[in-house]
Amino acid sequence: MSEYQYYRFKRLDGHLDNKERQALRDISSRADITATSFQVYYHYSGLKAEPSEVMLKYFDIGFYYADWGSIYTYIKLPAGTIPDAMLGFAIDGLYVHKTEQWQLLIFSIDEYDDYFDDEQAEDFFQYLAGLRTELILGDWRLLYFMWLKEFDVNDELDAIPLIQFDFAHFSEGLHAFASLYDIPLAQVKALAMVLSAKPSHQAKQTQFQFDAWLHNLSEAEKDTLLRTLFEHGQLTSHQALALTRKESANTDETYQYWLTPDVVTPFIEQAQSQLQQEHAAALAKKLAIEKAEKEKALTDIYNQRAHYFQQAQEQANRACASGYNQASDYLHQLFEAYQFKGDISAFEQRFKRFVSVNNGRKALLNRLSDLLSLMK
Repeated sequence: MSEYQYYRFKRLDGHLDNKERQALRDISSRADITATSFQVYYHYSGLKAEPSEVMLKYFDIGFYYADWGSIYTYIKLPAGTIPDAMLGFAIDGLYVHKTEQWQLLIFSIDEYDDYFDDEQAEDFFQYLAGLRTELILGDWRLLYFMWLKEFDVNDELDAIPLIQFDFAHFSEGLHAFASLYDIPLAQVKALAMVLSAKPSHQAKQTQFQFDAWLHNLSEAEKDTLLRTLFEHGQLTSHQALALTRKESANTDETYQYWLTPDVVTPFIEQAQSQLQQEHAAALAKKLAIEKAEKEKALTDIYNQRAHYFQQAQEQANRACASGYNQASDYLHQLFEAYQFKGDISAFEQRFKRFVSVNNGRKALLNRLSDLLSLMK
């Protein structure tokens, strides 16, 4: 079996000029390269550069996976977007590459056990721009996800600030990330309980409102945006937000409240119990909906029983395997409908007439052997 590696990178702020595109072509002669993206897959070989270096030089989001189970997600942020205190815990699944300009977050999975393919990679990639924007706007829940994942197997984990984020409601991107990276939901719920019971710092994140943002721009910031637009020919919303951030989040802020294993551990058992109850309630609701839908379908079939018997006979008259299969399906649906309505004796009369008419079609009767046994 051949090895398979998939790389995809995208620039959200600005575009790649001709020199940059040529440099990328030197890295991979077979890649699909546009003014904002780079995508390539390999059998038996790989990229002629470190993905992290490619990200730092050219792109804002990236994704890599290999068929032996390695998965890497790359999100590049302006330097100072996330404070050092939030990045102080050391785990295998999160690496932060810092430069004077950037914070490159690399989320990794060394051994992904389930099947993964290009379609799933494309589906997940669509959320990365939104996750990057959330981080830039002060929503750092991705980091708590990784902390909780490590805490699930390591009770000596370094502390991080305890900040009042919402761990009960998530964007589609956060849901997708939690699913791919197998974030333990019981621990997430336990953290929500901690935040309800313990003092914590207020989150500085804000919901982006265009009118308010535009109104608060200074003349100097507007000039910067216009100059960037003139020089590069385009200006994305991600780039505009990065260029007009009022201050770096990476300050020497003093945190008084911290999340530690000892803080969250007392809530784990209660969280697991609640999660089980929620799953049971969700399953019961799902089954109730399915039951109602099934009963409605059976009622509809029963109300159209003459039509269904007619369709079964028309399919039987085709005298072919597909016709017999369809006739059998109709009759089995009718049996369920009559049974649901408590009218089995009426079905038996109609079914016996059907069998009598089609007595010479042994292949059809073989498909109805279970019903024939019930009607004896």
